[in-house]
Amino acid sequence: MSRSGTEEYEGFLRRVVSVLGQETLAEMSKHQETVLGEILEELLEERTFDQVTNEMIKGAWDVTTHIHPVDGSFRY
Repeated sequence: MSRSGTEEYEGFLRRVVSVLGQETLAEMSKHQETVLGEILEELLEERTFDQVTNEMIKGAWDVTTHIHPVDGSFRY
């Protein structure tokens, strides 16, 4: 990743923290962290950092709230 690409990625991560909140991210389970990362990665495969909206980030987090904290299975 180029320097500007790295800076864009770091800016995107700061925005994720801003949208979801430091406390939320600090308290998420390993399963939630994995799924959130995978969803954001999928979004970025088809979009630029700027094209991923705050609503998309919130939606990615909403998916993780349906994950069982112990075994990682989805619950509805």
